Amino acid sequence: MFKLFEATAINGMQLANRFVRSATWEGMAAEDGSCTPRLMEIMTKLARGGVGLIITSHAYVRKDGQAGVLQLGIYKDEFIDDLRGLTSAIHNTSSRIVLQIAHAGYFANPKLTGQMPLALSQVEGYSKSPRKEMTMEEIQDIVKAFGHAARRSKEAGFDGV
Repeated sequence: MFKLFEATAINGMQLANRFVRSATWEGMAAEDGSCTPRLMEIMTKLARGGVGLIITSHAYVRKDGQAGVLQLGIYKDEFIDDLRGLTSAIHNTSSRIVLQIAHAGYFANPKLTGQMPLALSQVEGYSKSPRKEMTMEEIQDIVKAFGHAARRSKEAGFDGV
């Protein structure tokens, strides 16, 4: 039990303790996916409460990859400054913060994205909702979107993705 309170490291990232807030959807981002004061407040409360590592909920890397309402996004550079405010607030405590990045693909919400969800292939009878089979170029574009999201997270001061 006492090990929970001991400092540790994950791949060189020093943690004050072994308490980890797992990636859990909060539903506190703005409609466009940007970080809100409410989301920042809950994250800083976790950090001030002594959580050694906070893993954010899944942040979508492209607009067509949004899964749910008020989901955090990392799909454009304009979000970096607000996210930097979040990471700075966390780093003012002894906590660290990692951004989970994602693309919902087949499970993207067409009501939110305005587009048909993407799938690697069509599977007849699997779902009543139509999905668009991806081209090789679209797959490569999503791979690039993950790279851009990782760069943005680094610029925003996250300790990892």
